[in-house]
Amino acid sequence: MINEQVTPQNSAKQSILKKRTADDFENILKNAASAHRQGRLAEAQKGYEKVLEQRPDWGQLLNALGAVYLDQSRPDRAKAMFERAARLNPPHLSACYNLGRMKQLENDHSGAITIYRAMLDAQPDMGEVWNNIGVAYREIGKPDEAISSFRKAVGFAPEMAEAWNNLGVAQDELHLTEKASDSYGKAIEIQPDYASAHLNLGISLQNSGQLKEAGKHYSKVLEIQPENKVAKFMLQSIGASETPEAAPMEHVRGIFDRCAQNFENILVKELEYKTPELLFDLVRPYLTEQLNILDIGCGTGLGAKLYQPFAKSLTGVDVSSKMLEKAAEKKLYNRLEVFDILQDWTFPKKFDLIYSSDVFVYFGNLDTIIGSASSYLVNGGIIAFSVEELADTSLDYQLFPSGRYAHSQTYIQDCLNCHGLQLIEKTQADIRKQSGNPVKGLLIAAIKRT
Repeated sequence: MINEQVTPQNSAKQSILKKRTADDFENILKNAASAHRQGRLAEAQKGYEKVLEQRPDWGQLLNALGAVYLDQSRPDRAKAMFERAARLNPPHLSACYNLGRMKQLENDHSGAITIYRAMLDAQPDMGEVWNNIGVAYREIGKPDEAISSFRKAVGFAPEMAEAWNNLGVAQDELHLTEKASDSYGKAIEIQPDYASAHLNLGISLQNSGQLKEAGKHYSKVLEIQPENKVAKFMLQSIGASETPEAAPMEHVRGIFDRCAQNFENILVKELEYKTPELLFDLVRPYLTEQLNILDIGCGTGLGAKLYQPFAKSLTGVDVSSKMLEKAAEKKLYNRLEVFDILQDWTFPKKFDLIYSSDVFVYFGNLDTIIGSASSYLVNGGIIAFSVEELADTSLDYQLFPSGRYAHSQTYIQDCLNCHGLQLIEKTQADIRKQSGNPVKGLLIAAIKRT
């Protein structure tokens, strides 16, 4: 084997070759980045992968290639690139950020927190990361940590309207209403056309009884987003226009998605919610074993443990996927499904019992729901549900500033009769508390007769 002698000339040649190779890589990288910006994803991918063969530990490149894979709807490959970049020493922070966002989208909020924490250890002044970690803490039911994180976010990034809005949401959840209003106001001051902040401030003001001021913010939302169904509904709930037949599904889903982690603590301890138990006591004398049961608006499954001993099959449906995730943890249901009860029902079989606690309050016109339920009850099957009671029997239903409907006994009776259902039990009860006061409700049980 002949060894080439190292001479000044050879050394110069090697330097030139290295520089040429580096220049080639830079050109390929620039061309790939340009192709990515212009949407030529296959070309960008090819360029990045060519450089990666020679520079497998280049964090910037791994992050760029991961971004291309994301744009190609190849999340697994994107995640692999971000993870490689995150494992470097030191880790590539942009890739860590992207990996954290992916984990949040996958509902792995604890995993995202671990990544964000490592980033903040390296660079603690990243406001956007503090904002993201605050969102993750909210999702896993740690409101105090969420507020602390959002405060850090607005401290390091005081002009970040999103972080102020998120701080307001977290404060609202802990009933820090005045502070929440101030935070929403700051977000609006920074970004006057921030529809979400206007909507949140409107709801916060409405909950504290400031209906006129709330209406101004709902109207502003509709100026910005004329098709915003939630803002329109909230305006209707304070009597600004005609009463709709139901709350928008987006509104109901948003309520329960936001409170899923702390739902049972809020409802049972703070609002003294006992409707599932009261409704079960009402219908218990009619229950036998081996029933096919449907739980409409099952939430986290508060009532499931009561009915499960009587169930051959227990199905739970809800508009909130986050509520269903919590219900699944109880391992009481045979089937759980995201479901809007106003849509066409397509269950594979009929039910012996359909029950629903504190769900019909989000619907004024109950004809469609009761009609669907009746069509999916076997002959002799039972429906049991709760409503808030409307004392004025001259009205069918009424929407209140709480964003919930109350129904008259006369209207309920008419709906049941119309769909072949015979009332078998009816009782008045305090179904929960609102602003410290008991909410009067009706518990209903009816049987299908053909």
